[in-house]
Amino acid sequence: MAKKDIKKNKGKHSFQSGFFGFRKEDVLSYLKEIDDAAMEKIKSRDEQIDSLNSEITQLNSRIADFESREKSLVSERELISQTMIAAKETANKIINDAQAEAAKERAEMQQTYAVEINKLATIRNEIIQLRKFATDAIRSFEQELSALERSTIE
Repeated sequence: MAKKDIKKNKGKHSFQSGFFGFRKEDVLSYLKEIDDAAMEKIKSRDEQIDSLNSEITQLNSRIADFESREKSLVSERELISQTMIAAKETANKIINDAQAEAAKERAEMQQTYAVEINKLATIRNEIIQLRKFATDAIRSFEQELSALERSTIE
């Protein structure tokens, strides 16, 4: 029991006097009351302590859960970052490879185009020569035919 409680009870409790001082039963009864009140307060405080310890245990458990989640999230974030970096590097490599392949194919196509243009020019020249040859041949036949017709008429 606290001093203030004893002071509160100071005026409430009285002891009867005996021949050699206060009566022993009254003093023991008062001390028992003080002890019971103190024990009641101790019990109440112990219950509060137990309740607070239980709450601390729950909070520590939640803290541990949050720390575990945080570690997991940090690991996931790191994995995602690494995956994103790898994906970006792979995408860049694919783009670079595609651009290189496109440039190679473009060069090959330009070369093929140039070869085909040369072939077309050659064919065109051959057609022109064939036409000239055919025209010359037809003229020659016409001249021979005319000469034959004249010689048969004469």
